[in-house]
Amino acid sequence: MDEKLLNYYLELRSPDSGEWNLSPQCLHTELITRDYISKSFAVTNSLQVCNVGIGMGDWDNYLGYWLNGRGTVTSIDINKAICEIFEYRQRREGHPNPSKVLCMSIFDEGVPAAEFEIVTLIGSAINETGNFNKCLDSCFGLLKPGGHLMFMANTRKSPVEMVEQYIRSTEHQMEELNTYDAFPEYPFYICKIKKPGETTL
Repeated sequence: MDEKLLNYYLELRSPDSGEWNLSPQCLHTELITRDYISKSFAVTNSLQVCNVGIGMGDWDNYLGYWLNGRGTVTSIDINKAICEIFEYRQRREGHPNPSKVLCMSIFDEGVPAAEFEIVTLIGSAINETGNFNKCLDSCFGLLKPGGHLMFMANTRKSPVEMVEQYIRSTEHQMEELNTYDAFPEYPFYICKIKKPGETTL
């Protein structure tokens, strides 16, 4: 497993991935997204947070540190290899607040229902599901009443109009929508959407 972990680290800096991962555009996106959640949500005791789509795992790693032992993170991904290497990575790195990893689709039966105060859906995760509206429906299904979805997406791949149209067809409330175009080649937006019910945050 150590060899797999080494290959994982090397892949992050390979010619195919390294150029983007080290680019100002990528670092800017990560900075804004992490700053957004830290300023938009209060960390309360026993806060339950779920991230959909592990990917490289850096966002899930950050969420665990952000909660600082006062809350827990559940990380969901359909890819078994991604789940295994992420769990092992956190264990080897000695993460003080590691994720509970669920290797499944958010479309599966048995996915946690109404368990979380915050669900995050970041980057290309929604595009990889292949169904924009169904993905959002499933994310809201994970939330407790009054919980919030933090949704970040590339404006070109998932235009703002798509999420606005979705919200109009539901009872969910768009509390905040911010767009970022400091790097025109990678414009994105972040929105905070509340599920109807008693406020939890």
